[in-house]
Amino acid sequence: MDLISILSTVILITTIGTMGVAVAAYVAFKVRDRRKPQKKDPTAAEGGAFEPIFLTPYRPQRSATELEVSPSAPTGDSKPGH
Repeated sequence: MDLISILSTVILITTIGTMGVAVAAYVAFKVRDRRKPQKKDPTAAEGGAFEPIFLTPYRPQRSATELEVSPSAPTGDSKPGH
């Protein structure tokens, strides 16, 4: 066999293997998705959505420079007459 046919065979086998792994991962995802939960979610409110127990959302504070510059104030980037 010459080099081209060996490389094409390797690419073909790799592609078929990748497709096989993708199908197996999809089937495993669907099987996991169909399982019924064993116990009730302790963080869910009565019929509500999931809420984290220990984590709080991050809300960055506005810096002093952002507070000094008003969004309605002109920035001086525009030239008169243009």
